[in-house]
Amino acid sequence: MKQSKTQTSNTSDEIVMYDKEELMVNSRELFDCAPEVIVGALQGDSETMYAIAHVNQAVQNFLQRKVHE
Repeated sequence: MKQSKTQTSNTSDEIVMYDKEELMVNSRELFDCAPEVIVGALQGDSETMYAIAHVNQAVQNFLQRKVHE
């Protein structure tokens, strides 16, 4: 997977960023969900690169949303 590293300010911790397509291809291994869930979880987000922790939180929020009838 392609990676982009960014450093957080004031620390030496690096956050590894991945593009949406790579996260979708590996969604079952990383998030235990179908690629379509990644699409729904990130819908409306204009970012091009994502940290795994950010996507994991977005997936959990997406899966816990109530369905409106």
